[in-house]
Amino acid sequence: MESIVILAGGKSSRMGVDKSHVNLFGKLMIDRIIERIGSKGDEIIVVSNEVIKFSTGKIKMVPDYYRNFGALAGLHAGIKAAKNENVLVVANDMPFVNLELFDYMRQRMVPGIDVVIPDNGRGLEPFHAIYRKKSCLPAIEKAIQEQSKRIISWFPLVKVVIVEESVIASLDPERLAFFNVNTPEDLKRAEQIIASIENPSYDG
Repeated sequence: MESIVILAGGKSSRMGVDKSHVNLFGKLMIDRIIERIGSKGDEIIVVSNEVIKFSTGKIKMVPDYYRNFGALAGLHAGIKAAKNENVLVVANDMPFVNLELFDYMRQRMVPGIDVVIPDNGRGLEPFHAIYRKKSCLPAIEKAIQEQSKRIISWFPLVKVVIVEESVIASLDPERLAFFNVNTPEDLKRAEQIIASIENPSYDG
């Protein structure tokens, strides 16, 4: 089995409120993510320095171990807390987790591979990726010790497989897996997308 880590850090300055408490089409956005990806692992870990109330499942919450290292500290805390060797990582502001893409990525996570991560055409997506705890945790800790805050600064220390754009195009042609809800406008767009999926006749 795998562990699932949801990164719920960040100051949500553009949204105006903590994104962990944002209501998306009748449900908390983070609850939607948990419901969607929860079946892919046997534990769910939410990394946050704030208290979050969930309406679904048994959730393990952990804070950052390191301060002032941003998302890298969150990634470290989640992987460190995981009980399983393979860790699926998503962000709490990306409500359209693609399960087919994760299934494909799990197939690529063979012995000797430490990270499987998509390339969305503009860059890597570290918050829709799979990490191997045994090798990634010490590499991340080394980066932090060296004051490297960039989320993928430690990648040269591990074996990384990048999911090609052609694969993503076939499994997620609209790239919804990488849609971030950062602003009220993004939230409105996300609601329109959900409405169109749940009600194809919806014209927003």
